[in-house]
Amino acid sequence: MRKLLLACVILSIWPATAFADPKEEAFLVVEQFRKAYGASDEEGLLKLFAPDAVFLGTVSPIVATKPDQIAKYFQGLSQCVECSVVIDEHSTIEISENAVLFTGFNTFSRKREGNLSVVPARFTMLITKSGQDWRIRHFHSSARPTS
Repeated sequence: MRKLLLACVILSIWPATAFADPKEEAFLVVEQFRKAYGASDEEGLLKLFAPDAVFLGTVSPIVATKPDQIAKYFQGLSQCVECSVVIDEHSTIEISENAVLFTGFNTFSRKREGNLSVVPARFTMLITKSGQDWRIRHFHSSARPTS
């Protein structure tokens, strides 16, 4: 009886994230990306990427494989007055309990110096867990083709 009581006490104080679905945990990173971009938070965006992330931005001329290359891509975002990224549609594949792949369509909007730029895009993000942290390990975005 004591063992049962002890098990009940341990389960009641166990962190809720210990039972969270990997898809849900990883999607929080996608949401953090969306919010940081919308807040023009360059530093916040960069913290979401794993140190060994591979990055191919919508208008990137290179495949970035170093944190400083990713930082250069987002340089100047803080000067954006009204920025947003809306996830229009996405699909999720749980590769393992430590890796989740998101792919779909999104729309980037940026307003700078009175000019509004809207870019319908498609994306792929591989979010992986290392220790307790989920980070973007692979990011690809490209302009969405017109039909």
